[in-house]
Amino acid sequence: MAFLLPLAFIIVLFECVPLVSMIINSFLDGMIINSFLDGGQFTLDNFKQIIEKPIYMVAIKNSLWITILSTIVGLVIDFFLAMALSRETGKKKTWYLSLLNLTSTFSGVPLTIAFITVLGTAGVFVLISQKIGFTPLSSYNLYSMRGMFIIYVYFQIPMGTLLLLPTFEKVKKEWKEAARLMNAGSIRFWLQIGIPVMMPGILGTFNMLFSNAIATYATPYLLVNNSISLLPVKIVDMFVGDVRQRPGLGSSLSIVLLVIVLVEIGLTNLCKQHFE
Repeated sequence: MAFLLPLAFIIVLFECVPLVSMIINSFLDGMIINSFLDGGQFTLDNFKQIIEKPIYMVAIKNSLWITILSTIVGLVIDFFLAMALSRETGKKKTWYLSLLNLTSTFSGVPLTIAFITVLGTAGVFVLISQKIGFTPLSSYNLYSMRGMFIIYVYFQIPMGTLLLLPTFEKVKKEWKEAARLMNAGSIRFWLQIGIPVMMPGILGTFNMLFSNAIATYATPYLLVNNSISLLPVKIVDMFVGDVRQRPGLGSSLSIVLLVIVLVEIGLTNLCKQHFE
Protein backbone atom coordinates (compact mmCIF):
# COMPACT_ATOMS: atom_id res chain seq x y z
CA MET A 1 0.00 0.00 0.00
CA ALA A 2 2.88 2.35 0.80
CA PHE A 3 4.11 2.01 -2.79
CA LEU A 4 0.90 3.70 -3.98
CA LEU A 5 1.48 6.85 -1.91
CA PRO A 6 3.78 8.54 -4.50
CA LEU A 7 1.18 7.82 -7.20
CA ALA A 8 -1.60 9.20 -5.00
CA PHE A 9 0.49 12.32 -4.32
CA ILE A 10 1.07 12.88 -8.05
CA ILE A 11 -2.65 12.43 -8.82
CA VAL A 12 -3.68 14.90 -6.11
CA LEU A 13 -1.01 17.45 -7.03
CA PHE A 14 -1.30 17.37 -10.81
CA GLU A 15 -4.90 16.23 -11.35
CA CYS A 16 -7.15 17.08 -8.41
CA VAL A 17 -5.64 20.44 -7.40
CA PRO A 18 -5.66 21.92 -10.95
CA LEU A 19 -9.21 20.63 -11.52
CA VAL A 20 -10.54 22.16 -8.29
CA SER A 21 -8.66 25.39 -9.00
CA MET A 22 -10.12 25.52 -12.51
CA ILE A 23 -13.67 25.02 -11.24
CA ILE A 24 -13.33 27.68 -8.53
CA ASN A 25 -11.67 30.16 -10.92
CA SER A 26 -14.51 29.81 -13.40
CA PHE A 27 -16.94 31.21 -10.82
CA LEU A 28 -14.67 33.94 -9.45
CA ASP A 29 -13.86 37.40 -10.69
CA GLY A 30 -10.09 36.90 -10.58
CA MET A 31 -7.61 34.24 -9.58
CA ILE A 32 -8.06 32.23 -6.37
CA ILE A 33 -5.00 33.79 -4.78
CA ASN A 34 -6.10 37.29 -5.73
CA SER A 35 -9.63 36.67 -4.54
CA PHE A 36 -8.47 36.86 -0.95
CA LEU A 37 -6.56 40.07 -1.64
CA ASP A 38 -8.86 41.93 -4.00
CA GLY A 39 -12.18 40.70 -2.73
CA GLY A 40 -12.93 38.30 -5.59
CA GLN A 41 -16.66 37.51 -5.70
CA PHE A 42 -18.79 34.70 -7.03
CA THR A 43 -19.92 35.42 -10.58
CA LEU A 44 -21.46 33.76 -13.62
CA ASP A 45 -20.20 36.47 -15.99
CA ASN A 46 -17.56 34.19 -17.45
CA PHE A 47 -20.14 31.64 -18.59
CA LYS A 48 -22.44 34.46 -19.70
CA GLN A 49 -19.70 35.80 -21.98
CA ILE A 50 -19.16 32.35 -23.49
CA ILE A 51 -22.86 32.15 -24.41
CA GLU A 52 -23.28 35.76 -25.56
CA LYS A 53 -20.05 36.35 -27.49
CA PRO A 54 -20.07 34.63 -30.91
CA ILE A 55 -16.29 34.12 -30.93
CA TYR A 56 -16.48 31.56 -28.10
CA MET A 57 -19.53 29.74 -29.45
CA VAL A 58 -17.86 29.55 -32.87
CA ALA A 59 -14.76 28.07 -31.21
CA ILE A 60 -16.90 25.41 -29.53
CA LYS A 61 -18.77 24.60 -32.77
CA ASN A 62 -15.55 24.43 -34.82
CA SER A 63 -13.91 22.15 -32.26
CA LEU A 64 -16.94 19.85 -32.18
CA TRP A 65 -17.19 19.75 -35.97
CA ILE A 66 -13.57 18.86 -36.67
CA THR A 67 -13.38 16.46 -33.70
CA ILE A 68 -16.53 14.47 -34.47
CA LEU A 69 -15.90 14.25 -38.22
CA SER A 70 -12.20 13.37 -37.94
CA THR A 71 -12.95 10.78 -35.24
CA ILE A 72 -15.61 9.06 -37.33
CA VAL A 73 -13.50 9.06 -40.51
CA GLY A 74 -10.42 7.97 -38.57
CA LEU A 75 -12.35 5.19 -36.85
CA VAL A 76 -13.57 3.78 -40.18
CA ILE A 77 -10.02 3.75 -41.54
CA ASP A 78 -8.75 2.24 -38.29
CA PHE A 79 -11.32 -0.56 -38.51
CA PHE A 80 -10.17 -1.77 -41.92
CA LEU A 81 -6.48 -1.37 -41.06
CA ALA A 82 -6.93 -3.34 -37.84
CA MET A 83 -8.90 -6.00 -39.73
CA ALA A 84 -6.10 -6.39 -42.27
CA LEU A 85 -3.45 -6.43 -39.55
CA SER A 86 -5.34 -9.07 -37.52
CA ARG A 87 -4.93 -11.48 -40.44
CA GLU A 88 -1.15 -11.06 -40.52
CA THR A 89 1.25 -13.25 -38.54
CA GLY A 90 4.92 -13.55 -37.72
CA LYS A 91 7.58 -10.96 -38.53
CA LYS A 92 5.35 -9.08 -40.95
CA LYS A 93 2.80 -8.34 -38.22
CA THR A 94 5.58 -7.40 -35.78
CA TRP A 95 6.98 -4.95 -38.33
CA TYR A 96 3.57 -3.34 -38.89
CA LEU A 97 2.99 -3.03 -35.13
CA SER A 98 6.40 -1.42 -34.66
CA LEU A 99 5.60 1.06 -37.42
CA LEU A 100 2.25 1.93 -35.84
CA ASN A 101 3.83 2.41 -32.41
CA LEU A 102 6.44 4.67 -33.94
CA THR A 103 3.95 6.82 -35.86
CA SER A 104 1.58 7.04 -32.87
CA THR A 105 4.25 9.08 -31.05
CA PHE A 106 4.78 11.34 -34.06
CA SER A 107 2.23 14.06 -33.39
CA GLY A 108 1.90 17.65 -32.25
CA VAL A 109 4.63 20.04 -33.40
CA PRO A 110 6.76 17.53 -35.40
CA LEU A 111 3.72 16.21 -37.27
CA THR A 112 2.46 19.69 -38.10
CA ILE A 113 5.88 20.82 -39.36
CA ALA A 114 6.08 17.68 -41.50
CA PHE A 115 2.71 18.48 -43.11
CA ILE A 116 3.74 22.11 -43.66
CA THR A 117 6.92 20.89 -45.38
CA VAL A 118 4.93 18.61 -47.67
CA LEU A 119 1.55 20.34 -48.15
CA GLY A 120 2.12 23.93 -47.02
CA THR A 121 2.03 26.94 -49.33
CA ALA A 122 5.65 26.24 -50.32
CA GLY A 123 5.39 22.50 -49.62
CA VAL A 124 7.17 19.96 -51.80
CA PHE A 125 4.02 18.32 -53.18
CA VAL A 126 2.28 21.66 -53.74
CA LEU A 127 5.23 23.09 -55.70
CA ILE A 128 5.51 19.93 -57.82
CA SER A 129 1.75 20.03 -58.50
CA GLN A 130 2.00 23.65 -59.60
CA LYS A 131 4.78 22.71 -62.01
CA ILE A 132 2.83 19.86 -63.64
CA GLY A 133 -0.53 21.66 -63.45
CA PHE A 134 -2.28 19.31 -61.02
CA THR A 135 -4.93 21.77 -59.80
CA PRO A 136 -6.49 19.90 -56.81
CA LEU A 137 -3.17 19.74 -54.98
CA SER A 138 -1.60 22.95 -56.27
CA SER A 139 -4.49 24.99 -54.82
CA TYR A 140 -4.68 22.97 -51.59
CA ASN A 141 -4.91 25.17 -48.49
CA LEU A 142 -3.36 23.46 -45.47
CA TYR A 143 -4.06 26.52 -43.29
CA SER A 144 -7.82 25.97 -43.16
CA MET A 145 -10.38 23.72 -41.50
CA ARG A 146 -10.05 21.27 -44.39
CA GLY A 147 -6.28 21.28 -44.02
CA MET A 148 -6.47 20.68 -40.28
CA PHE A 149 -9.03 17.94 -40.84
CA ILE A 150 -6.49 15.92 -42.86
CA ILE A 151 -3.94 16.18 -40.03
CA TYR A 152 -6.53 15.32 -37.38
CA VAL A 153 -7.51 12.17 -39.30
CA TYR A 154 -3.87 11.24 -39.77
CA PHE A 155 -2.99 11.27 -36.06
CA GLN A 156 -6.16 9.29 -35.28
CA ILE A 157 -5.00 6.34 -37.40
CA PRO A 158 -2.03 4.80 -35.49
CA MET A 159 -3.63 5.02 -32.04
CA GLY A 160 -7.05 3.88 -33.27
CA THR A 161 -5.62 0.90 -35.15
CA LEU A 162 -3.63 -0.25 -32.11
CA LEU A 163 -6.69 0.12 -29.86
CA LEU A 164 -9.02 -1.74 -32.24
CA LEU A 165 -6.66 -4.61 -33.00
CA PRO A 166 -7.38 -6.61 -29.78
CA THR A 167 -11.14 -6.36 -30.38
CA PHE A 168 -10.82 -8.51 -33.52
CA GLU A 169 -9.74 -11.38 -31.28
CA LYS A 170 -13.31 -11.47 -29.95
CA VAL A 171 -14.56 -12.51 -33.39
CA LYS A 172 -14.04 -16.28 -33.46
CA LYS A 173 -13.10 -18.13 -36.64
CA GLU A 174 -15.82 -20.67 -35.93
CA TRP A 175 -18.45 -17.95 -36.34
CA LYS A 176 -17.10 -17.08 -39.77
CA GLU A 177 -17.15 -20.73 -40.79
CA ALA A 178 -20.73 -21.13 -39.57
CA ALA A 179 -21.80 -17.99 -41.43
CA ARG A 180 -20.17 -19.26 -44.63
CA LEU A 181 -21.96 -22.61 -44.32
CA MET A 182 -25.25 -20.73 -44.00
CA ASN A 183 -24.44 -18.79 -47.19
CA ALA A 184 -24.09 -15.53 -45.29
CA GLY A 185 -21.75 -13.14 -47.11
CA SER A 186 -18.86 -11.27 -45.50
CA ILE A 187 -20.75 -7.97 -45.33
CA ARG A 188 -23.74 -9.61 -43.66
CA PHE A 189 -21.49 -11.41 -41.17
CA TRP A 190 -19.77 -8.22 -40.07
CA LEU A 191 -22.97 -6.17 -39.87
CA GLN A 192 -24.96 -8.76 -37.90
CA ILE A 193 -22.29 -10.56 -35.87
CA GLY A 194 -18.76 -9.13 -36.07
CA ILE A 195 -19.36 -5.41 -35.47
CA PRO A 196 -21.99 -5.89 -32.69
CA VAL A 197 -19.56 -8.18 -30.82
CA MET A 198 -16.77 -5.62 -31.25
CA MET A 199 -18.94 -2.59 -30.49
CA PRO A 200 -17.79 -2.07 -26.84
CA GLY A 201 -14.19 -1.94 -28.08
CA ILE A 202 -15.14 0.31 -31.00
CA LEU A 203 -16.96 2.74 -28.70
CA GLY A 204 -14.03 2.71 -26.27
CA THR A 205 -11.70 3.58 -29.13
CA PHE A 206 -14.08 6.36 -30.18
CA ASN A 207 -13.82 7.78 -26.64
CA MET A 208 -10.03 7.87 -26.80
CA LEU A 209 -9.89 9.40 -30.27
CA PHE A 210 -12.56 12.00 -29.47
CA SER A 211 -10.86 13.11 -26.25
CA ASN A 212 -7.49 13.24 -27.98
CA ALA A 213 -8.78 15.33 -30.88
CA ILE A 214 -10.91 17.87 -29.04
CA ALA A 215 -8.05 18.79 -26.68
CA THR A 216 -5.41 19.07 -29.43
CA TYR A 217 -3.56 22.36 -29.19
CA ALA A 218 -0.22 22.30 -31.03
CA THR A 219 -1.59 21.52 -34.51
CA PRO A 220 -4.28 24.26 -34.70
CA TYR A 221 -2.00 26.78 -32.98
CA LEU A 222 0.82 26.30 -35.49
CA LEU A 223 -1.46 26.15 -38.54
CA VAL A 224 -4.12 28.79 -37.96
CA ASN A 225 -3.41 30.36 -34.54
CA ASN A 226 -6.45 32.63 -34.05
CA SER A 227 -7.53 32.94 -37.69
CA ILE A 228 -9.92 30.03 -37.02
CA SER A 229 -11.45 29.86 -33.54
CA LEU A 230 -10.90 26.56 -31.73
CA LEU A 231 -11.59 25.83 -28.07
CA PRO A 232 -8.12 24.63 -26.91
CA VAL A 233 -6.40 27.65 -28.50
CA LYS A 234 -8.86 30.05 -26.87
CA ILE A 235 -8.31 28.42 -23.47
CA VAL A 236 -4.53 28.79 -23.63
CA ASP A 237 -4.86 32.38 -24.87
CA MET A 238 -6.83 33.25 -21.75
CA PHE A 239 -3.94 32.11 -19.52
CA VAL A 240 -0.86 33.18 -21.49
CA GLY A 241 -2.19 35.86 -23.85
CA ASP A 242 0.27 38.57 -24.86
CA VAL A 243 -2.25 41.39 -24.60
CA ARG A 244 -4.53 40.41 -21.74
CA GLN A 245 -4.78 37.37 -19.50
CA ARG A 246 -8.22 36.27 -18.30
CA PRO A 247 -7.76 33.12 -16.20
CA GLY A 248 -11.36 33.18 -14.97
CA LEU A 249 -12.72 33.02 -18.52
CA GLY A 250 -10.06 30.46 -19.44
CA SER A 251 -11.17 28.27 -16.53
CA SER A 252 -14.79 28.57 -17.67
CA LEU A 253 -13.85 27.51 -21.19
CA SER A 254 -11.93 24.60 -19.68
CA ILE A 255 -15.09 23.58 -17.81
CA VAL A 256 -16.99 23.65 -21.11
CA LEU A 257 -14.34 21.40 -22.68
CA LEU A 258 -14.51 19.02 -19.71
CA VAL A 259 -18.32 18.87 -19.89
CA ILE A 260 -18.19 18.08 -23.62
CA VAL A 261 -15.81 15.17 -22.99
CA LEU A 262 -17.88 13.87 -20.06
CA VAL A 263 -21.11 14.04 -22.07
CA GLU A 264 -19.49 12.17 -24.96
CA ILE A 265 -18.15 9.47 -22.62
CA GLY A 266 -21.56 9.18 -20.93
CA LEU A 267 -23.38 8.76 -24.25
CA THR A 268 -20.95 6.12 -25.54
CA ASN A 269 -21.14 4.23 -22.24
CA LEU A 270 -24.92 4.14 -22.58
CA CYS A 271 -24.49 2.69 -26.06
CA LYS A 272 -22.00 0.14 -24.69
CA GLN A 273 -24.60 -1.23 -22.28
CA HIS A 274 -26.78 -2.19 -25.24
CA PHE A 275 -24.04 -4.44 -26.64
CA GLU A 276 -22.68 -5.96 -23.43
